Amino acid sequence: MHAEQRREQAAVALLTAWLEDEDGTSEYPATLMWDIVVELGDGEGTSGVLEGVLSLVAGLTSVAGELLARSAQGHGTSKEDELQSLSLLFA
Repeated sequence: MHAEQRREQAAVALLTAWLEDEDGTSEYPATLMWDIVVELGDGEGTSGVLEGVLSLVAGLTSVAGELLARSAQGHGTSKEDELQSLSLLFA
């Protein structure tokens, strides 16, 4: 399996854990995130954890981009317009 595919699968696993924690009280998403970071990186040392975090961020960015493209297509807008609309939610 390619590194990019591993990162994206890890990102989807983390989002799935987040989705299943409806009330935000479970420790599972945080525990899973740590497991993913260690797996994607090179162990629990500082450099391994940093590598894992960066890999997970890359995977989440890729998944978010795909979701943005699908949302834009579903709304009949451009990706730029969809991103601008989304950014207003966090302004």
